[in-house]
Amino acid sequence: MPKGKLVIKPELGGIVRTLNTLSFPTRFAVEICADCNLSCTMCHHGSMRRPKGNMPLALFKKCADEIAAISPSTQVWFSFCGEPLLDPERLLQMLAYGRSVGLRSLNINTNGMLLVPELAEPILESAPNLIVFGVDGLTGPTYEKIRVGGDRDILYANIEHLLAVRDKRGGGPEIQVQFIEMDENEHELEEYKAYWLDRGATVKVRNKLSWGGKFSTPLCAPESGRIACPWALTMMHVFWDGRVPRCPGDTEGVEGAGNAWDESLQDLWNRLSPNREHHLNGDFDLLPERCATCTDWMTGAAERIRPQCN
Repeated sequence: MPKGKLVIKPELGGIVRTLNTLSFPTRFAVEICADCNLSCTMCHHGSMRRPKGNMPLALFKKCADEIAAISPSTQVWFSFCGEPLLDPERLLQMLAYGRSVGLRSLNINTNGMLLVPELAEPILESAPNLIVFGVDGLTGPTYEKIRVGGDRDILYANIEHLLAVRDKRGGGPEIQVQFIEMDENEHELEEYKAYWLDRGATVKVRNKLSWGGKFSTPLCAPESGRIACPWALTMMHVFWDGRVPRCPGDTEGVEGAGNAWDESLQDLWNRLSPNREHHLNGDFDLLPERCATCTDWMTGAAERIRPQCN
């Protein structure tokens, strides 16, 4: 598809019908750490200015306790601006604690380079609901051009080992391999799908994020207007130090709601409600300036292809 030309996927229409006022987020992203072992071309991490650090377990416990009390079905995601497996013991502790207090949806988003074979059993034993691997290429040259610092063969071996261990255990979490479609890799997509479906992974295909307008993407606003942003309406993020940004596009936290150390998640969510109401009412001219250049509201629709059961 040519740059600047957008055909909105039908899934966006389905998303619009689900968007409404929420008393609490349906998705909560936990930044275990704000560092990463890769320098991916489509990620803003390399230019991030805010301090990097690791989330104390006590902060996660505070958040998990409140989510369990208010909305235990909220999807808790261990991901945001860093790689959660840089601190695997803390990730396992957080998964165990979340499960112990009744959280029903615990999910990992990882680049997979650090999910080495000896971690497969502990990760599966911790019973996450979903593990998503960022794998944006089938061949080494394509993958390593995008996921700079990664090694295609090591990553593929890690994922295939995890799939094999899961199957040997007789079940476990859904394992997705995510393909962010770009000019650099789109020629490999069909073969990529066949490769991973044959091995029992779900293939997730999505558009490239602009990270709140920081990166250009093949998407542009349609002439007919825009829809409310699903990310802003459904998600809440907490940085490793407790700060809560306005939305995932506010990666530096310059328009934050406050700090989860000091206030309840409910109060922080309520403080952001005027922004969400502007989205729902179509008052896009009242949104923060960064929203004018952000196309991430278009990337909420992803294609998921699941392997056929034998």
